[in-house]
Amino acid sequence: MTGAAPGWDELLVSHWQVDWPLDVAVIAYAALYLWGVARVRGRWPLARSASFLAGLACLPVALQSGLGAYDERLLSVHMVQHMVLLLLAPLLLWGGRPVILALRALPAPRRAGVVRALDRLRGILTPPVCVGLFSAVLLLTHLTPLFAATLRHPVLHAAEHVLFVAVGMVFWWPLLDADPVPAHRLGGFGRLVYLLAAMPAMGLVGAYLNRATSVVYAPYAAPARALGLSAVADQQQAGAIMWVGGSSFMVAVGLWVAMAALVAEERRLQAREAREAPR
Repeated sequence: MTGAAPGWDELLVSHWQVDWPLDVAVIAYAALYLWGVARVRGRWPLARSASFLAGLACLPVALQSGLGAYDERLLSVHMVQHMVLLLLAPLLLWGGRPVILALRALPAPRRAGVVRALDRLRGILTPPVCVGLFSAVLLLTHLTPLFAATLRHPVLHAAEHVLFVAVGMVFWWPLLDADPVPAHRLGGFGRLVYLLAAMPAMGLVGAYLNRATSVVYAPYAAPARALGLSAVADQQQAGAIMWVGGSSFMVAVGLWVAMAALVAEERRLQAREAREAPR
């Protein structure tokens, strides 16, 4: 592609490409979720369904819109794509409470196996492990030769996208107190500490790209030039997207979740005091 670089609005509404494996997977997961909603017979909040379906919709937006068409030409576009896959899509998917829906919708004989699998996960994925995995994947996929390798090998690039969504789900799990509830449940203060522990990796990658005075990823030099842009300036924008944009998004969600946890804890204490008060 040559000519002027597209604007962000144009990237979202044009340059769409068909990706049948992704489309089939998204439709299948949406149908499976809606089947679960139908099984619980109208006792499932509409907001949860909307959140899950929005999370699924983030995947074709990130991979089939202009974000996918230009992700190997402009690093800033690639970074937005990564933020959608790592942070936004997993957050919305958890908002749909898919695990608790599955436990309600599945026939009783099948629930025991799901519960056993969840118990094993709860024992492995402690908060330190979750934040450690998130940080490790973020650093390894952006600060090692793996990044350039994904640009050369489409299968590796697709595997990276799957990894981002999976790691994003792991990251948000303890912070959102998502179902199934983690074995080590975080309080309001613990959630803030967890969030602060996750931010250095994102800040390091973002600052490195934003402050670098030369092109870090060589494959982006020629495409940026063809679009009339400075590859270094585009790289600096990509760093700011991760450093400022990603961190701000995490802080906003983290503060909201922490406040919600504190309010819930206060309500539980008030309810307990009311039960124990002499009559």
